[in-house]
Amino acid sequence: MWRFSLTGTGTRVHTEHTAVEAARDYWHVLDVTLSETTVSTSVGLARNLGLELVTPIRTATTRVDYEDEDRRPFSPLDPDLHHRNETVAGAGDPWLMLHAARPGAAWTTAARLGVTVPLGSTGPTPVELGRRGESHQHIQLGTGTFDPLLGLMTGRRLGAWGVTISGLARLALYENGHGYQAGHRYLLGALADRPVSRAWSASLALELQREQPERWDGRLDEEEGNLGRTDLLLTLAVVRGLSGMGGLRLALSVPLVTHARGAQLDYPLIVSVGWSR
Repeated sequence: MWRFSLTGTGTRVHTEHTAVEAARDYWHVLDVTLSETTVSTSVGLARNLGLELVTPIRTATTRVDYEDEDRRPFSPLDPDLHHRNETVAGAGDPWLMLHAARPGAAWTTAARLGVTVPLGSTGPTPVELGRRGESHQHIQLGTGTFDPLLGLMTGRRLGAWGVTISGLARLALYENGHGYQAGHRYLLGALADRPVSRAWSASLALELQREQPERWDGRLDEEEGNLGRTDLLLTLAVVRGLSGMGGLRLALSVPLVTHARGAQLDYPLIVSVGWSR
């Protein structure tokens, strides 16, 4: 049996941080629109055993303004050194995963084991290039490494309700050819869903995400880059079944708690639209 899904996800991130030019501090004020289109294909290999390939396409559009210490417009000598008004797009790292399930009288448990394939583009260290006064890129579309994936899930039906608890870890164990090592990523989620009519169903989920700091050449930079973050998200989703054509899904995620080191980050909403069959 085959299963196919297509999902588009997007959000807008606001981030600010300071820099120094001619012994004068000034602000980098960025608005970044992030989107990801994911194609997922899975096939059953045997009873309760399947193989899944997830392929992402990522886009990041950056718009930047500069302000002085008093938050007035500022013109740096080389505004293109750190950030530019640009769009970076391309393939991310595909995920290849083996799924195994064990149905029970009440609870069904499942496990996922896989690896990411380093197809997403990466570049040289932006930290060192910035210190040398050279133009650089902070956006990495992939990790440049083969990262193990480990996942566990358990769920059951309680009358009309379904309850699912799941966890997933993506482990970046070594640095790529540019000296970049992404941080480990962890996800823990709890979801409840139920049908609301013959064609519609709805779900509510809490998701805790943790991303550890990135490193360049084995070092953690305390000024730039991803210094680690934790997010607690609340997601409301609705699914509309289509007779003989699978289902459409719309999901809205709101951050309840966000904790990030370094630059200030703010994204008010994540929107996801998908179709599966």
